[in-house]
Amino acid sequence: MRLLLVHGRGQGQRTAEELLDTWRTALSDGLRRHDLPPLDPAVEVRLPFYGRRLDELTAARGRSGVVARGGEPGTADPFQGQLVLELAARAGVTDDEIAAEAIGDARERGPQNWEWVHSAAKLLSRKVPWLGRSLLPTLTRDVHAYLRRPSVTKAVDDLVVSDMGPGPTVVVGHSLGSIVAYRVLQNAAPAIEVPLLATVGSPLGIDIVKAYLPHPLGMPPKVGHWLNAADERDYVALYSRLDRDTFPADIENISDVHNPRDNPHGIAGYLSDRSVLTRISRAISAV
Repeated sequence: MRLLLVHGRGQGQRTAEELLDTWRTALSDGLRRHDLPPLDPAVEVRLPFYGRRLDELTAARGRSGVVARGGEPGTADPFQGQLVLELAARAGVTDDEIAAEAIGDARERGPQNWEWVHSAAKLLSRKVPWLGRSLLPTLTRDVHAYLRRPSVTKAVDDLVVSDMGPGPTVVVGHSLGSIVAYRVLQNAAPAIEVPLLATVGSPLGIDIVKAYLPHPLGMPPKVGHWLNAADERDYVALYSRLDRDTFPADIENISDVHNPRDNPHGIAGYLSDRSVLTRISRAISAV
């Protein structure tokens, strides 16, 4: 049995060992806190580390992304603009507020007007400080690079696939890692068995993200059960439920996760949730 942990964006300054230790510690502490069996030493825990490679590839292309606090807006693909506007709408930012914030011609409303997007990002950072502070610029940049640049997609996917191998594997994907896990499993080799795919803090329900996923959307062929968990205050998981309205697959949703208030998107909070840990523990023990 293998437990595959697919991390999210913004991890390039860490090492693979540090990140794996963070995930394992959160898992072990959560299992112990909820009186669930500890991880069996026979379970092979792997964390394919693509953070540094992703940073290298995005840096090589030059800095781009949303400027959330201060500074001047740059040039970006409309993909990034649409992502920001979807997140801003989820946070309650209105068109009237964006128009009042915008400098210059705000008559053209939408992702094609970067001043409009920049103003939406500034408002979003004020309403949701933990998101706008540092996560929003790297989120839009990294999701854009992964979904829109085939060379980046291949580099990241290859690193994840290399840690999968044949046989039963429980997969946990966080944030951008849930997009990566979904894409990889849609193209999984026949020998791979995934009794459980757990996505936490996932942006898979966002319209602009779905537009660049392999179609038709649905349950990856080698996945036996899909669990999606979200804290409703986690704006990266724009839709806290991946259900018939947001994603066409038979997915079990847990939308009442309560992560730390100052970081509702953090992996430690998700790996402390009893329901999430119970599903992971059962899937590992069942094989």
